[in-house]
Amino acid sequence: MILLNSNAEHIFWLGRYLARTQYLCSIFPFQDVDTALNYAHAFCLPAFDADSMNELVLNAEQPASFSSQFQYAQSNIQDLRGVLSAKSYAELSRLIRNASDNPGYICDVVTDCQDVLESESEDVFLFFSLGQAIEQLDRQLRMQQDIQHTLAKIEHIVMALVQFGWESVQEAWLALKQQPNSQNFYHFSDHIQNMFEVAV
Repeated sequence: MILLNSNAEHIFWLGRYLARTQYLCSIFPFQDVDTALNYAHAFCLPAFDADSMNELVLNAEQPASFSSQFQYAQSNIQDLRGVLSAKSYAELSRLIRNASDNPGYICDVVTDCQDVLESESEDVFLFFSLGQAIEQLDRQLRMQQDIQHTLAKIEHIVMALVQFGWESVQEAWLALKQQPNSQNFYHFSDHIQNMFEVAV
């Protein structure tokens, strides 16, 4: 099956949203002010201590909440009905229902969704991995965390993208690899987004 650009983009963003939610799950609940403020400042969130940060991520009306992020992921999954295997789509639909009926299950469901997607075809896994790695690097740069492991992961993904026909991604990647800062990250990220409009 040929993976269309729109489908590749949905898979990419699904990877981003699931990675974002999984990381938030790993540090929730916020228990100290420094951790809460570091996260809030990194993502420009209106929180001023651990309690307000916890309230924000539990408020379904907030774009950065567990519920909102999972809804974004859910929308991308539904758009992939004709791309994923019938077995994977059925399993993801079941997981989504469980999380929708009980938001407390979202953190468990996110990991299960990732396991399902990692068993999909090579092309699906490629763009899913790309989305996850881009999200991880974005967060690590914002929060001044170690990025070396993620850069190594992206290098392998870029090599696979070149084999996929995305040769032009190499230049933007080289600039990011040599100077891994926010400016080069956004240039690389924008290049990836542009490729969805002209390639695949």
